[in-house]
Amino acid sequence: MTWQRWSWSVYFIAAVASPGLALATDDEPTAAPVENAVVCEQLPFSIQLTVKNVKSAKGIITVDLHNDDPERWLKKSGRVGRVRVPALEGETRICIPVDHAGSYAFALYHDKDANLKLNKNWIGLPAEPFGVSNDAPIRLGPPSLKDASIQITGPLTSATATLSN
Repeated sequence: MTWQRWSWSVYFIAAVASPGLALATDDEPTAAPVENAVVCEQLPFSIQLTVKNVKSAKGIITVDLHNDDPERWLKKSGRVGRVRVPALEGETRICIPVDHAGSYAFALYHDKDANLKLNKNWIGLPAEPFGVSNDAPIRLGPPSLKDASIQITGPLTSATATLSN
């Protein structure tokens, strides 16, 4: 089993139902494959995320996990963890371990060029496919934490997110 210690004092394992398992930090797109990785069902608390509408297997899917602090929602300082995995066309499944039961939300994007950044257009809107937990509505601004929050009450919580283009 391989563990990555994050600067947020949370331990994460990223698992995908595809070739390769990977851990990531802010400085690397994906780490070396993880051998004998713990499956999502064996962790004390985890989110089994299915990312839908992945148009290409090029690049990586980046998922940022946030806790229930509305002042820090979608801000880098509010992120409690990050998982990066290779993209799979169609659907990409990702195991997101969490350190305890509670309210969480996540934002994700398909980093098509694997430059470790969400590319934006000239007016600052995302130029790469993105999404949030609960497929919370994105209207004239970012979705609210209330709309995006999911409750983790047991060892495995299933979630889906659809990438927008």
